[in-house]
Amino acid sequence: MKQETFSVLLPHCGPPTHASITHFLSTLLPPCTNDVNFLYHTPRHPAYNPSRAIASHVVLSVAPTPGVYAALNSPEPASPPLCFLHRPWQLNRRAVPRGSLVIASHTSLDMHLTVGWNLTLAGRLGLHAESALCIQGYKGDPRRKIGLVARVRPGVDPSLASITDTVKREFAGAGDLHLPAGASLGPGSRVTAVAIMNAFHPEEIDRVICAAREAKWIGDHEDASNVLYLTGAARDYGLKAAAMAGMPAICVGHRPCEDWGVRYLAEMLKEQWPELTVEEVLEEEEPRAAPRKAERDIESVDLRIDSSTGQA
Repeated sequence: MKQETFSVLLPHCGPPTHASITHFLSTLLPPCTNDVNFLYHTPRHPAYNPSRAIASHVVLSVAPTPGVYAALNSPEPASPPLCFLHRPWQLNRRAVPRGSLVIASHTSLDMHLTVGWNLTLAGRLGLHAESALCIQGYKGDPRRKIGLVARVRPGVDPSLASITDTVKREFAGAGDLHLPAGASLGPGSRVTAVAIMNAFHPEEIDRVICAAREAKWIGDHEDASNVLYLTGAARDYGLKAAAMAGMPAICVGHRPCEDWGVRYLAEMLKEQWPELTVEEVLEEEEPRAAPRKAERDIESVDLRIDSSTGQA
């Protein structure tokens, strides 16, 4: 799938422009099927030229929250800010300053920069990313990468306690460790391999165990107590399957995964263009009110409680 982006000849030369920043982000977020438009909101005035539109300020966020609009409309930037969003659907285009560009990535960021096929995260957790095994195929899409399994690098402390601490540092303190019955964080708890997955069903547990056994990271008749399963949201069925396999699991939550991706993009932009002002807005979204029609429909429903319910 070809990703819509601006044509740019020398993306890394000269001051950052809309075209060069867009090109740079597209290298970190490969195109995915059914993703949102990468160029989600573009300036419409005839004089706009992305290769000449200098950017001095970039705002990154999961969603278009009030803080995003405040940052975009700050009087300080010398040029209209550029914005990146992961979940852009509620964007109020009227609140975007004239001349600002909004870039968006939903599926690709979920796949490559949360808990999934995230080789950068694997490396930061002390895993041997070069030999990582890809877990691929999900929801009818055989090419969709949903995660990886990688062994712990030699020289890295393989204790479960140490790796759990490393995970929590990466996710700004988030992470609940779920241990199977009889397991502990004692000195004898060692991790041979870690699965980084953005799905948490019994099927994924089985696929991770099969991959670890095929790679000889655990024996054919061993349980999965030496494999740590890292994912986002905790799911009862996933936790039950992991416990039955003897596998520890750490769930960092859905939103912290997205925040990790946004922080990583911000870090890469700062490294590529030190002169850029890069601002991360990681505030929670405001809950949306239910449509009035739906509220009226709910109010018109008669509620009836059967007093015989539950009686013998």
